Amino acid sequence: MEAGGDIHHLLYNDLARFTDNFSESNYLCHFQFGKLYRGKIVHAESTLFVMVKIWEDSQIYCYKPGDNESRLMDEVILLRNPMVINHPNLVKLYGYCYEVGHLGVVYEFDPFDSVYNLIPKDDFTWVQRIRVSLRFASLLAFLHAVKSPPYKRLIVRNLDCAHIVLDKDYNPKLCDFGLVTGGMVPDRTIYKCHHVIGCYGYLDLATHYQDNTSEKQDVFAFGTILLSLISKRLYTEQDRQNLAPYVCQWAYGKFIEYEIDSSNTDSKKPKFSVVHPSLEADPYFDPSDGHKITALALECVGDEFAMRPTMKQVLRSLLDLKV
Repeated sequence: MEAGGDIHHLLYNDLARFTDNFSESNYLCHFQFGKLYRGKIVHAESTLFVMVKIWEDSQIYCYKPGDNESRLMDEVILLRNPMVINHPNLVKLYGYCYEVGHLGVVYEFDPFDSVYNLIPKDDFTWVQRIRVSLRFASLLAFLHAVKSPPYKRLIVRNLDCAHIVLDKDYNPKLCDFGLVTGGMVPDRTIYKCHHVIGCYGYLDLATHYQDNTSEKQDVFAFGTILLSLISKRLYTEQDRQNLAPYVCQWAYGKFIEYEIDSSNTDSKKPKFSVVHPSLEADPYFDPSDGHKITALALECVGDEFAMRPTMKQVLRSLLDLKV
């Protein structure tokens, strides 16, 4: 393997060696355009734990030849930029593989698990879920403030629970930038891959068709992630095939039921919340937080995208929770 500055140019055989030939035991999860693996780079006197990301050709996401090559190079541009390189919630690039038929990157990161995998689990506590929400909101607020003329603000555009991976201390790391636009990368609305518009279950079509460059796309997706974290509910591939409602649609349905039920009774009902009962039993859970965080998430996924909060406002609301 050969180094180019601080970034290593890797062979596909290197990636296979790091992951024990992409073994099932090292498989972490799918992301929108491929797979994530745990790995390690063993030297004579030390071992570096890494995460390996492999791009795959896919018809599901309107793949066209050359798309993944563009995504790879844009990611390298982004993660080498001094404006973002030291952010604690972005993965740190170790190297990349650019071969015919084989594309991948390696991050200096020891992954514990993805948010997607952890959401249904009982040992993913209320405090840990709020910590993930808070730190990830902080990252998005930071990214939305990054500008690099002549480009617009930096927008991720394909946020997904599977694109957030945690370390053993439950610190979130964003690990996919396949549709990122603005900042220091070319404008995705006029660049290759513009035919891909986001992740199933997190995609706000209203914003996409009204304002394709609005950061409120990310706010919508964050609201969906927040709803998943507090309700322990995910939008799965099976849900997509069965045309099941998105998590945000499910939450709105519950809210409408609550409103109708409240109007038909004289008794004072608790304020609306979609927090899962097992999380309400957590010793650090406060009932007022359940209502506030549900209301915040529903504001993020509201139909009028101009009325959605900014990520800075979301961050302030999370900091006001009692937890």
